[in-house]
Amino acid sequence: MPPIHRILIKTHHMTSRKKILNLTRAASNLQCSVLLKTGSHPPGMMFAEGGGAEDWMKVVKKLRYKDFRLMGKDEVNERRLDVAAGEVVELTSMKEFAAFLEKDPVIYEWWRVRMGYTEG
Repeated sequence: MPPIHRILIKTHHMTSRKKILNLTRAASNLQCSVLLKTGSHPPGMMFAEGGGAEDWMKVVKKLRYKDFRLMGKDEVNERRLDVAAGEVVELTSMKEFAAFLEKDPVIYEWWRVRMGYTEG
């Protein structure tokens, strides 16, 4: 069984439906859970978790998002993101994104540290 990775990516924004469809297809093929913050208002956020998350990140890099920044990439013991393997949840505001992550205190704290909102 491949190691489980948790990955956080920040971009300028995510508006291209074609690119988002590619990310959705990759998540399904690689069986990783993905949470996206899309829309024309910056920033664009991508949170992926699963055994195929590293390969999923390679797909993201090939799409050449503006201001691509890898905010965090860690190997973890278990999946915690409340998204089924191979599925993508798309949100349109940072407030919704944070509220979704806040459901799990471990993930929420990991996200806050990687974003620089708090020290870990």
